[in-house]
Amino acid sequence: MSDVITIDGPVSSGKNSVALLFSQKIGYQLIDSGFIYRAFGAAILRDGISPDDDAVVKKTLETIRLQYLDGDSPRVSLDGEDITDKLHTSEITKITPLIAAKKFVREIANKMQKKLAAEKDTVMTGRDIGSEIFPEAKLKFYLTATPEVRSKRRFEQLKQTNPSLTYEEVLKQVKERDRQDTEREVSPLRKPADAIVIDTTNLSTKESVEEFMKYYKK
Repeated sequence: MSDVITIDGPVSSGKNSVALLFSQKIGYQLIDSGFIYRAFGAAILRDGISPDDDAVVKKTLETIRLQYLDGDSPRVSLDGEDITDKLHTSEITKITPLIAAKKFVREIANKMQKKLAAEKDTVMTGRDIGSEIFPEAKLKFYLTATPEVRSKRRFEQLKQTNPSLTYEEVLKQVKERDRQDTEREVSPLRKPADAIVIDTTNLSTKESVEEFMKYYKK
């Protein structure tokens, strides 16, 4: 039976950069659950579907083909097309939390996550992985950082493709995403009771992974 290590936390808390280096060190596959929801958003936008049309959204998401691609970093394909580099457009960023808040969407994603993790030892990142998807996981991490630091990280990432974006806009977006994630009725963001909390505000990716390794070796 495969092993699963969960890493949860709010947007830009360092989950994915830390998880990538950590998974490489221990030889596990990395699954970024956020890619699944963003891919769902990409499919909805591609097909011109209203996010409010639940019946059509459900039918679409149940028939699309999502695959994680092998490589140095997580990549995902939608119906045979590698869409990784398109997943952080402003349109997909806007529609993703609307889609992810729906109960049936999370149920579809949950099945995908469990299927992927059953195939090999996995590090999986998200917002409800340790609390909802794999509550039985023996090792769970919860990463956090101040909204200001998380917004700065997000800004540095997004300004490459959107030079007109301002830090103030990103800070507003991050705080709104935090509100949406924590207040949604279905699978809200919360720290699993048995998770190890690591504050990455003043830690580099390498330093965060060193903290992870201490617990993994135990």
